[in-house]
Amino acid sequence: MGLEYLPAIARRLHHGRDLGGPFDFLTWFEFAPEAEPAFDALLVRLRASEEWTYVDREIEIRVTRA
Repeated sequence: MGLEYLPAIARRLHHGRDLGGPFDFLTWFEFAPEAEPAFDALLVRLRASEEWTYVDREIEIRVTRA
């Protein structure tokens, strides 16, 4: 899922156990401002997936470059 959003949206997945943090996974997305609607659509699809039922806690942080 999500291949159709490439290359406009780039993703890096980090395993929390490797980072020593409280999360199992940390996912970092990068996209240009004009790709934000596509990113929002991707989030809707991800959150509707069966895999998302295993998510206990989510924190969304959006940062933009000036």
